[in-house]
Amino acid sequence: MKKHCKFFLIILFSASTAYSCFSQTTNTLFDTEVSKDSSLTSTPFYAGMNGYYAFRIPTIIKTKNTLIAFAEGRKNSTSDFGDIDIVYRRSTNKGKTWQAMQVLYDLDTMAVQNPVPIYVKKQNKIVFLFNTTSMSEHDILNKDYELKDERMAFMTSTLDEGLTWAPIKNITRSVKKEYWRWHAFGPVHGIELNYGKHKGRLVVPIANSIEKGKKAYCMALIYSDNSGKTWQIGAEDNNLSDDIQANETTIAELPDGRIYVNTRDQHGGSPEKNRGEVFSSDGGESFDTTITETDKFPSPVVQSALLSWHGEKELLLFSTPSTFNKRENLIIMSSKDNSKTWQTLFKVHKGSAAYSDLVQLDQNLLGVIYETDDYKKIRFSRIPIE
Repeated sequence: MKKHCKFFLIILFSASTAYSCFSQTTNTLFDTEVSKDSSLTSTPFYAGMNGYYAFRIPTIIKTKNTLIAFAEGRKNSTSDFGDIDIVYRRSTNKGKTWQAMQVLYDLDTMAVQNPVPIYVKKQNKIVFLFNTTSMSEHDILNKDYELKDERMAFMTSTLDEGLTWAPIKNITRSVKKEYWRWHAFGPVHGIELNYGKHKGRLVVPIANSIEKGKKAYCMALIYSDNSGKTWQIGAEDNNLSDDIQANETTIAELPDGRIYVNTRDQHGGSPEKNRGEVFSSDGGESFDTTITETDKFPSPVVQSALLSWHGEKELLLFSTPSTFNKRENLIIMSSKDNSKTWQTLFKVHKGSAAYSDLVQLDQNLLGVIYETDDYKKIRFSRIPIE
C-alpha cells in the first residue's frame, strides 16, 4: 500500500480477484494477487438462470432495509436488441444472499432496457425508469420510422422495498423530444440531491441522438421536483462539432451542490481519451460549459458508474474497466477534489469486466455490481472500508 493512502480498503472476493490500494494506474496493476475469499462476493445473475440466455446492464440501489439489483434478462442471446425483460433480485443482508429473481416488466418479444433506480430517502421509495423499443439501435439511428415505433420511456415505483410496484406509466413525451431518435436512460442509478435550493430533486442522465446517423449521439439530464411523479428535460448537450460523442452517462452530487457529469465517448474522440466530463451548478437544468474530453481515466469505450461516498471522508468514486482498448480489469478510482485529480484505489476484478454500478451499503461498506466472464455472470462484491 502506498503511504499516502488515507485509509485502508480491503476487498475479498473470488479466485480471479484481489485487493490493493494504488496511487496510479499502471500496466502492472493486476500482476499480484494477494487474497482470495468468496465470502464477500455473490452472483445475483448468471447465464441460463431461469431460462434466460444471458443477463446484462446491472444497476443497484439500497433502501432502508433492502438492497435491490436490477438487470436486463436477455432471452435468446447477449444482443442489445430482441426479447429482453427487466428483472431484479432483493437482498436483506447487504448482498450476501439474494431472494428469488422477479420479472419487473416483460413486453412479449420487445426489448425492455436501461434500468435506472433512484432512491427517495424521506419516503423510503424507489423510483424506477426504463426504456422499451421494437427497433434495433442501428435502425433507430439510421432509418426513417413512424412515431409509434420510437423508443419509449416508462416509470414505476415501490414504497415497500420492491415487494410490490406501482402501475407502469408512460413518460415519453416528458423526457424525450420528438426529433430525438435514440433515447436511453443511464443505465446506472439516478440521484436525489442533498444540498442547496434543489434539495430533494431527482436527476437522471440520458443518452440521445438529435439527427439521423450513427455519429449523432448526445446526452441530457432530466429531473423531477415531486419525487418522480412528473419529469422534465433539463441540461442538454446538442453539440455534434466537438470531440465528444456522449452516450451512456453517470452523475454524482458534489459537497458544494454541483452535479458532476461523466460520460462515455462513444467513438473515442482521441487515443486514450474515452470519457468526457462537465458540471451543472443549477441542479441539472443546464451545463456550466461544454463537455470536455479527458484523459483522467483508463477506460475503454464503455458504461461506467459514479458514487458520492458519505463516510468519515467525502469522496467521489468511479468504477470502470482499466484497459483502454478492452473491457477488462475493473477498478475503482477516487477523487478528493471534485474530479480535479483521480487516484486508483483498488482493483475489483482481473479479467473480463464491463458495465458496473456502485452503492454505499453503510458507513464502512461499499458495494459494486459488475458484468464479468464475457457477459456470463453479473457479480456483486462488498468492500469493507476501515
